[in-house]
Amino acid sequence: MGIKYFEDLNDGEHLDCNSILMTRESIIDFAKAFDPQPFHIDEEAADKSIFSGLVASSLHTLSACTRVVVGAQGKVAILSGVGMHEVKMFNPVRPGDTLSVDAWWTELRRSVSKPDRGFAAIRCKVTNQRGEPVVEYGYRYLLACRNIETGL
Repeated sequence: MGIKYFEDLNDGEHLDCNSILMTRESIIDFAKAFDPQPFHIDEEAADKSIFSGLVASSLHTLSACTRVVVGAQGKVAILSGVGMHEVKMFNPVRPGDTLSVDAWWTELRRSVSKPDRGFAAIRCKVTNQRGEPVVEYGYRYLLACRNIETGL
């Protein structure tokens, strides 16, 4: 499939995102590199924490979800990210959890000052294998519009 431009997107259009298996190893590896809190890297310390066990960093969860959302977008003419919606965390992610991402396009609007560009957002709701909410958040993008003169 070719590149999707701003005009090719539909408000409410859902993306077909893959599920994500969060392994013990990936949780610890990510946390050691980027968020070395004891409840992310040390099982004994995690057992004594408010989580009563090892949990994924929220940054790891968002990064893993971003990967599947970007994969589900396909070739979209994104010029830049311009922000994120508020991130709301509901339940911790534990080793062995499988996350499902429900993502959809929304807030589509053409730029007034630069009509060759448009703004779009993707909203995401993530649940675990038990259907429990994990996180809600979203991305905001600047996209290219079709070139009316060349028909691209």
